[in-house]
Amino acid sequence: MISLVGGVAAVLAAAALLGGIAGMATGRSQWSPWLAVLYGYNAEYRVTSRDALRGVHTVDVALLLLAGTTYAGFWPGPGTSHIVWMTLAIAQPLLGIPLLMVTKLSGRSGLMGGALVLSILMLVDATSAMVAGLGVSASILLLVGDFGTNPRPSRILAGTLAVGCGSLAIWFCALAALLLT
Repeated sequence: MISLVGGVAAVLAAAALLGGIAGMATGRSQWSPWLAVLYGYNAEYRVTSRDALRGVHTVDVALLLLAGTTYAGFWPGPGTSHIVWMTLAIAQPLLGIPLLMVTKLSGRSGLMGGALVLSILMLVDATSAMVAGLGVSASILLLVGDFGTNPRPSRILAGTLAVGCGSLAIWFCALAALLLT
């Protein structure tokens, strides 16, 4: 049952990411998760402001909740049991929610931190090397883009974020396939 719920959450997370990309393309950044807003800012797309990252946006909270639920779908771990590491993977996006509520800015990176832990566990247990590699790549690219964004937009970071965000959406689809089969 938990894998079914995790699989559905993965599909919804991928849809939220893809919808956010579409939202950014149509100039509706208020409906885009922070990853798409970071891309828009760095690409200087439609004059997206860094201030759009401040505050608590429903789509960001939903994406963190969906990520934590997706990761929980693999409980107690992909392959063999990894209770401590899986707890860390699941906790990162879920603890990011109250951190985001308090700071109005921080906590969103828990999605990528949890994805990185889950992907490494998938590599260790040879669950699916291609899916695991995609998760590691997407997480690293997005963490670099997230932490690297500063007051001066960067086209290099925009490219990093674009590839990372697309890879993350595909990764969530691949997780859904693993969980729902």
